[in-house]
Amino acid sequence: MQEFQELIKNFSRVRDYMRQFFIYGFKSRADFGEKSSRTYDNERRRIESWLSPWVASGYTARGKQVSITVDSMQVPENPLYAAWKSKGFTDNDLALHFLLPDLLTSHPQGLAVSQLCDFLAAEYGALFDSQTVRLKCREYETAGMFLSSREGKRVTYRLAQPLEAETTPLWKRMTAALSFFQGAAPFGFIGSTLLDRENASNRLFQFKHQFIVHTLEDGILAQLLDAIQSRSQITCEYKSSRTGRGASLSGIPLKIFVSTQTGRRYLCYYQPDFRRLNTARLDGIVSVTVTGPAPAFEQAMAALHRNESRCWGVSFGKQTGRQETVAIRIAIDEATEGHILHRLEREGRGGEVSKIRDGEYLYYATFFDTNEMLSWIKSFTGRILDIQGTNETDIQKLIRDWERMYRMYGPHTP
Repeated sequence: MQEFQELIKNFSRVRDYMRQFFIYGFKSRADFGEKSSRTYDNERRRIESWLSPWVASGYTARGKQVSITVDSMQVPENPLYAAWKSKGFTDNDLALHFLLPDLLTSHPQGLAVSQLCDFLAAEYGALFDSQTVRLKCREYETAGMFLSSREGKRVTYRLAQPLEAETTPLWKRMTAALSFFQGAAPFGFIGSTLLDRENASNRLFQFKHQFIVHTLEDGILAQLLDAIQSRSQITCEYKSSRTGRGASLSGIPLKIFVSTQTGRRYLCYYQPDFRRLNTARLDGIVSVTVTGPAPAFEQAMAALHRNESRCWGVSFGKQTGRQETVAIRIAIDEATEGHILHRLEREGRGGEVSKIRDGEYLYYATFFDTNEMLSWIKSFTGRILDIQGTNETDIQKLIRDWERMYRMYGPHTP
């Protein structure tokens, strides 16, 4: 029987497992129908080996459910970084990882692949095929560990010099910056990895609102940012987290939107075929493929700049692209509730606030999608005297919620 391996080769599969079975925490083994139960067990054991201090389980009528329980204020670093720091490798990979740098340290002028093979056999008694050594040297050159030089057909490899920052007194103090970076910025696992390199850890910062799950999207995020920088057109394989259905999205990537409330990230892209802007959640994007340059990049970016201010959240409205108007009449006592008025002006995202009469104000705004405003509008429940809007469906949905709440909690009078 094949022995269980903790290390991974397919990160997209691990990302899906960690999200569906551990982050959300509501699925059981019986809910997994894509592959065999043994595959589920292997993935579960692999993830549990990384996250054992934070794994919790419970039993329901549907079976055992496993989840991750983490208080961000109690952990110095995001435990999900362990997924990025795991990688599949062979015995040859492990041996060459130590032997090649050791040889090149003794030969700073550099060695060709044939010379490396000879020294490996003579000094370590290790026999390697020249192609294996060549591929490993190219891999480390790409990673920035080795440098190469060519003389005719002969290519020699040597160790790359340390970064200049590492030779300055400032380097030791950089750990403080890395401690903050690893918890506050995208690609924070890079900062965590650099701390590991210095045998250091975060001992300075705690993050009250740290959205640890979104590190699982950093691989997709890196590809999207590369496509934006190179002004390329892409095709994405997308899987809805709500319905589980797959789809293919094509367009010109323009910007990454990040919710300050949930930490959720969205790709904003332009669809030339439909001549409209759209968004897609990063946690639903399975893969990204660059299909070529985007000649219309500047025009698409100009369209985004024109329309971005009319987005309440990330939606650019229905297929028609028409904007929707909302008018809310709100009761505010200026003498004792000035903070409510300030909040209306501060959080209204450019909407117009005007005084109708003493104790009564009007909020008027135009955005692409009224539905995105509903949660914010509900926060003024009890003060709203009247609400009107061009999107009758969303307005009526809000009114029905209020009516249902009044029946549940209001006075029981005929």
